[in-house]
Amino acid sequence: METQSFGVCFLIRKCKADKKRADIYARITVDGEEKEFSAKEQIDTLSWNSEKGMVRGNSIAVKSINDHLENIRLAIKDKFRKLQDAHELITAESVKNAYLGIQTQLKGHKLKELLAYYKKIWELKLKNGGFKNYKSTIKYIELFLDHKYPSGDVYLSQVGGEFATNLEHYIRTIPLKDHDPCKGNGVGKHMQRFKRILNWATDDLKWIRENQCKNYSCPLKKSKRKKLDIHELVALERKSFTDPTLHYIQELFIYCCYTGLAFVDAMALAESDFEWEADGTVWCKIYRTKSNELCAVPILRSAAKILNRYRDDAKEKGRTTIFPKITNQHVNDCLKIMQAACEINTYLTFHVARHTFGKTVALKNGIPLETVQMMMGHTKIATTQIYADVDEEKIINDMAGLEDKLERKREIILNTQKTEYLYN
Repeated sequence: METQSFGVCFLIRKCKADKKRADIYARITVDGEEKEFSAKEQIDTLSWNSEKGMVRGNSIAVKSINDHLENIRLAIKDKFRKLQDAHELITAESVKNAYLGIQTQLKGHKLKELLAYYKKIWELKLKNGGFKNYKSTIKYIELFLDHKYPSGDVYLSQVGGEFATNLEHYIRTIPLKDHDPCKGNGVGKHMQRFKRILNWATDDLKWIRENQCKNYSCPLKKSKRKKLDIHELVALERKSFTDPTLHYIQELFIYCCYTGLAFVDAMALAESDFEWEADGTVWCKIYRTKSNELCAVPILRSAAKILNRYRDDAKEKGRTTIFPKITNQHVNDCLKIMQAACEINTYLTFHVARHTFGKTVALKNGIPLETVQMMMGHTKIATTQIYADVDEEKIINDMAGLEDKLERKREIILNTQKTEYLYN
């Protein structure tokens, strides 16, 4: 819950039957909302001190009334603190009811109910690759609720800036796996997904009027996508590995450097995913496992050589997939060995192959951004634009010939000035 304004004061209201007499009321204010109830005391109207909120005078009767009002004030403040400690929804109405002993239940949907419903609906809509990160985010939120709140849950109306701040701190300090702490952009991504779930509850389900966390900020740090430059790609291609597993992973990785396929899509490749044109062009057309977006990639000769070898091997051994099955973890472990053997500076994971296709193979060789988007199966072109970051090589290429252009413009200006001088 966010920091709330809170106050208690007393006022009087004149009696309808006798305007000289007045009833004393207690007023509770929480975030501008006001609720009143009778203090069950009646006084002469002229004896009321409106500035101090108490009765004027020193008589025993006056002192008794003022003591009673102060006790009410202290009791209301105590109820407010207890509601805070219990992480209950605090309104002027709930504080008033707590003081009066009225047992009311908060209405509305709770956060765990939303998480369960989100998982039920979206897990079927998205492929496992597209939903697995949401599973982690939901798990973090559920563990945080169990850790922070005695009831293990909160109403959606209680989820605000303070909740988001505490959730972010929890993710940073208490990882799902002790050996794999979540830091940096990983935390930011969890908070992004948390806000999207709340937006869904607000905009689509109408479970809450407003997402109180919509302006909560956990900025992502821009990072350059790791990729092989052309020298590193050639070094990997030319390296000979005698170990059969390393050789297979080398060819699988290089194939994806020239097609842009993610590991899960490469593992699922089948004969039915290819189309042959009359002019000899071979197309690889698949729907990405992660986003279900269509990828359409013409197979380059560098990839076709590898593809044909494994197509023949699949037919010979009766495999339904082009490439033999292998785990991503084992592939990444072997890539570290290949990185060292080839003296490659880039930290190799299999996903580097996809980035290498997007930047080194496609964009750096003049393939338009929109074409790369189609080949890589990106839903939004903004995702493809991440690959189009400016690096030193692009700066040098863009600046090439600039000095000659400037020199030619200088000569034109000087010649023009000389001509004007002769005629004058």
